[in-house]
Amino acid sequence: MKKILLCPPDFYDIEYEINPWMNTNNKVDKERVRDEYEQLKEVYLKLGAEVLEIPAEPGLPDMVYAANFGFPKGNTFIKSNFRFLQRRPEADFAAKFLEAKGFMTYSLPQNVFFEGQGDLLKINGKYFFGWGKRSSFSAKKYLAEKLTGEILDFKLNDPYFYHLDMSLGPLDKNTLVINPRSFLKKDLEKLYKNFKNIIETSIDDNKMMACNLVVVGHTVVIGKGISGQLKKDIEKYGFEVREVQMDEYRKGGGSVKCNTLEFF
Repeated sequence: MKKILLCPPDFYDIEYEINPWMNTNNKVDKERVRDEYEQLKEVYLKLGAEVLEIPAEPGLPDMVYAANFGFPKGNTFIKSNFRFLQRRPEADFAAKFLEAKGFMTYSLPQNVFFEGQGDLLKINGKYFFGWGKRSSFSAKKYLAEKLTGEILDFKLNDPYFYHLDMSLGPLDKNTLVINPRSFLKKDLEKLYKNFKNIIETSIDDNKMMACNLVVVGHTVVIGKGISGQLKKDIEKYGFEVREVQMDEYRKGGGSVKCNTLEFF
């Protein structure tokens, strides 16, 4: 059973601008974002996932993006070191929450930035690590001390796709959805070497943050508004596509995966 962690949008709003999607004049519709959250949670529950919920904290509007808290592996929680001061307390609350559930927290040096599952994905026994926009390349060395398996690193190019999970969505051990515009040529070659099936997104799909997806069983949970072509490309490999409305969350620079911390 897939186990995930979500954070309700009790205090979510656009209170500052730390990525190109954010505009403090583009405020969040509180009723709509609550509906989006409940829809996402309901989809996960109907698909058989175990859903944990961490209480939202006042003054931390981006805490809804739970994937960025850190990286749980076994009973260890590798805690994030956020690049921006506004988000740093989120990792402390997440660590406290998970420690109460039996996790041990591992922290990187304070000057080494690492933003959790936003930049670290586990696929087929390997780890895929994005760096350059939020996480530091130097974090790879410290992650290797706690992770068993090869770590492949990717320098992220596009400021709009500042985390790896916005540029790369694993469907299974053989299949990826990627935004090819986010990667250097050598890193694209690395992806094609490691995966049999790669689906490249269009510019319009990128506007919907199409790579920012979560797979539960054979169902791909993805933000509503993707192209019919992308849906067909995903279904071709045996997956069902379940679209959920994420308009309010995109205002802050995130979609399905950003909201979802997965346990391994």
